[in-house]
Amino acid sequence: MDFNKFKEINDQKMNYREMEDATVVSNYRNVGCGDGYRIYLKINDQNVISDASYTTTGCGFGITALAMVTELVKNKSVDEAKLITAEDVEKLFEFPERRKNYPESGVAALKLALSDFENGKGIPKEKRITKAKALSVLAEKGSLKNEDLSSIILENEIFENVDFSGANLHNAYLQNTKMAGANFEGANLRAAFLNNADLRNTNFRNSDLRWAKLAGAKIEGADFTGALYDIGTRLDQNQIHIFKDMIKAGKDLYLESETGAVS
Repeated sequence: MDFNKFKEINDQKMNYREMEDATVVSNYRNVGCGDGYRIYLKINDQNVISDASYTTTGCGFGITALAMVTELVKNKSVDEAKLITAEDVEKLFEFPERRKNYPESGVAALKLALSDFENGKGIPKEKRITKAKALSVLAEKGSLKNEDLSSIILENEIFENVDFSGANLHNAYLQNTKMAGANFEGANLRAAFLNNADLRNTNFRNSDLRWAKLAGAKIEGADFTGALYDIGTRLDQNQIHIFKDMIKAGKDLYLESETGAVS
């Protein structure tokens, strides 16, 4: 593997950005590792992709794969983009043998975005909640209570002691965010990414944390009473004690002898 190129792509976060004027915004979940990918495509009237970008909660290999995928599709027609393969991605960057699943997942995320474009799916424009909009609401109301913040990107921000109770934060990107003392009571955090977030003394009572990721999060003093979890809720080994205060939900339930939730 070309480590220098790998480092350069990750340091520069090549093509990593939200796109305000995207034609289609599509969410993809890498079921292998649980990471979330979001593809943004700007497509003109001739069905040519004039711009492409992505965001992800994933690791350096995910970033590299998505960087290559979004670079490949620029100035291609939608039909041409459909023909892109993992092998095409590896012509730009060759992945180690044990990481071949990343270009495959990157291409799968692209093809889902192309399908969403053709079928009028993806995240509707009215549902594309930006950080700027959330901060504006917070400044006006003093809270984000009951707000629809689905799929919002708030990573690396400060929201200490903010009231998010009853808010819809489904698939929200909240990793590395400082939210000590925040109130998420009754909030929908299903499939949200809370990796490495500061959640000390945070209220998660009766919230929905199914398929959420909290690996690396600081949870000292947090209250998880009555919160929902399922087979996809990912925690560190030293965090699994919170399950005793939570409620198992979904068709796949944890067995006492298994540690399938631990990531």
